[in-house]
Amino acid sequence: MKRALLAISILTVVAGCATGDTPEAKKKNARAETQSALQEIYAEHDGAQAAVSGALSYLVCTGSDSYLFAAASGGGICTYHKGGSIDYYRFASLGAGVGIGFKKIAFVYAYHDAAAMKRFEETGWDAGAKADATAQAEGEGGQAAANTSFDVEGVKIYQSALWGAAAQATVQGYKFWQTDFTDDVIENSE
Repeated sequence: MKRALLAISILTVVAGCATGDTPEAKKKNARAETQSALQEIYAEHDGAQAAVSGALSYLVCTGSDSYLFAAASGGGICTYHKGGSIDYYRFASLGAGVGIGFKKIAFVYAYHDAAAMKRFEETGWDAGAKADATAQAEGEGGQAAANTSFDVEGVKIYQSALWGAAAQATVQGYKFWQTDFTDDVIENSE
């Protein structure tokens, strides 16, 4: 059991990493990954594009979630768009409930309320309940409630499962923190 948890945790961390050898390369890849995720969300959710374009700011994230019996964890990268600028974030999630599986996810938070936007910028916390079943790989398979949308306290949230297989009912908390990718880069000096 401990080995299975360790393997899933390592897989979650690896799947949630921005790739690149320099901070600039990681930023470029984070922008490309989140832009691709945003296009996927637009394709799957009517109203998502309008919600994002009318927002004060928006956060686009891509990463992974894993579920093993009573524990859930995940992580990934985000780009935060406000006033024409882009900031970079990482996120980690931890939860409890019932589930099994692994999936790659994408989600966007469109902030339509200044107080909600400020809360995110100052605390970086979010919590919520999830319940879904996912079975998708390379665009094949089905999903039941894996692609969801919410409107909570002035924040419109759209989520899509990109691939993977999972069945779960969990309460998860998300922590977001700003990064410039300098702390997680090992540069070769030759």
